Amino acid sequence: MIHIENVAEWGEGSPVNTVRGERILRIASPDPSFWGLWRSSKAELQAMGVSVRKNRDGEWEVCHWGNPVEVPVQEQSEPVEAEKAPIVPVREYIAADVAVSAPKYPAGEMVWSDEQNAIFNWFRNGSGSLVVRARAGTGKTTTIKAAFSHAPEEVMLYAVFNKKNQLEAEAKISDSRVDIKTLHALGFMFIKQMWPQAHPEDSVERARVLVAAGSQAPDEVISAVCRLVAFAKNTFVAPSLVEMVDLADARGIETDAYEDLGWSVQKLAQVALAVLELSKVPDLEGRISFNDMVWLPVAQNWVHAWYDLVVVDEAQDMNLPQLLMARRACNPAGRIVVVGDDRQAIYGFRGAAQDGMNMMSKELRASELGLTITYRCPKAVVNIAAEIVPDYRAADAAPEGEIRYLGASILPKSVQVGDAILSRANAPLMPICLQLLRSGVPARIEGRDIGKQLLGIVKSLRAKSVPHFIARVNVWGNKQRNRVKSSPHAEERCMAINDQVEVLIAVAEGVSSVAEIEARLQNLFQDSNGFAKPAVVLSSVHKAKGLEWNRVHLLTRTFKANKGGEEANIFYVAVTRAKQTLVFVSDDKPEDADDE
Repeated sequence: MIHIENVAEWGEGSPVNTVRGERILRIASPDPSFWGLWRSSKAELQAMGVSVRKNRDGEWEVCHWGNPVEVPVQEQSEPVEAEKAPIVPVREYIAADVAVSAPKYPAGEMVWSDEQNAIFNWFRNGSGSLVVRARAGTGKTTTIKAAFSHAPEEVMLYAVFNKKNQLEAEAKISDSRVDIKTLHALGFMFIKQMWPQAHPEDSVERARVLVAAGSQAPDEVISAVCRLVAFAKNTFVAPSLVEMVDLADARGIETDAYEDLGWSVQKLAQVALAVLELSKVPDLEGRISFNDMVWLPVAQNWVHAWYDLVVVDEAQDMNLPQLLMARRACNPAGRIVVVGDDRQAIYGFRGAAQDGMNMMSKELRASELGLTITYRCPKAVVNIAAEIVPDYRAADAAPEGEIRYLGASILPKSVQVGDAILSRANAPLMPICLQLLRSGVPARIEGRDIGKQLLGIVKSLRAKSVPHFIARVNVWGNKQRNRVKSSPHAEERCMAINDQVEVLIAVAEGVSSVAEIEARLQNLFQDSNGFAKPAVVLSSVHKAKGLEWNRVHLLTRTFKANKGGEEANIFYVAVTRAKQTLVFVSDDKPEDADDE
């Protein structure tokens, strides 16, 4: 028989006593023996009202809901409305002898839609799992924040896609019962429990490849295996050799120049599999790669069921290891909520699970609810987006908005600081950005990581002059296209390579040295969440996802004419960035185009 006094130090100085719905909550720090007891007798402890959570300082706490408190009902002066009664400290409760309940509805005068109320009702009373298909600008984060307040669980996880999403969520969600983590951070927590000295350092991946391939392997081979390992860790948990070969073919990873030396695609795949096994062995320096942070705890079954409610955001962009981690972090008897927009799935090239939301829905046997009313986009924009996503609707109070058409030659004179210019690829943005800067208009290109990647290519070419650089860029592009031309995704890969070549050539315009090219790349590519100066923002659609502007210009020629599948999703994401005005920019100015 377990006694509650044995599971933690319930000293008078440490507990925070709260009454909610006539029950006393005591909170304390776990004693050294608690975690062993928690793992061996979790169900019994939970039946006693014991749970665990992290406080705002990131420290674990043990929570215990005590037995109902005897309340002399006849002394209550008037009934207390359960929806509005606050949570009060236990001392005030005893003094007043009044029973109170937790608020059931979010504070404030917010008027919630029927769709939002349905989600709140599921958080209060639902069981099993839920999929929420939340369209662009439908108040997803606001809804999730409010939904957490309806959930009875004391230990909850809000799993977000990246650090930017985490910061946004932390600014809106103050409920101490909710852990807000990226899945990489969650995975790193599990790794640290097994390897306390672990720290992220991507150099470890190349070190592993050198061990598996041999120190005499050519640099091109080492780089190819590193790329294959990265894709594998974002696609599989335990791939077979056949799956690894297929992945290399799909991603255009090969080393033709060294095939005569035995470096076939199959050999690359074999070495990559060996690297996956080496990744499961602690590095002497404690290094782990960024990709290890999700893949390793899933592959090694280190993920523990810590949470009673797990909410997974941006699920359409997550890869298989990420989705598995989120699922395994939830207690078997707990609940999982998968939130995302299947029509914003645009990261297939990066390893996102194909049809990830439908896969999770099927595996979890989940109920489904939707958020289809946008509070971002005006009605005119919604009408265009609804041609791709038929259930997309504008709020009744949404403004009409404006759709405009503009010739490309007019764009530099028309665009204003605070506007966005969106393109399917980065290359068409570069000359526009440079033209704006020459005209004295502040401008930048979204994506610091893109700049870093291009800067790496520049350094690898080791050019002595600008003409030498341009010649080497073209040679590099031809080589890369030849590598991928026989792969199943050759067209997609060639488009990406062409984009890189065109950006690098454009950025070399008007400079006198390679050092100036490097400086341009560092200055032009920035991130919105770390860039304070107002500017015209030029962005690929992929980098614009999650952002919004009052006026958005679309370079129409960069989008594919026959929009289907992921291309349709890309166009939908682009259109729905506009809060007031959407401007279609064409190469040949229509007769009825606006003159500015």
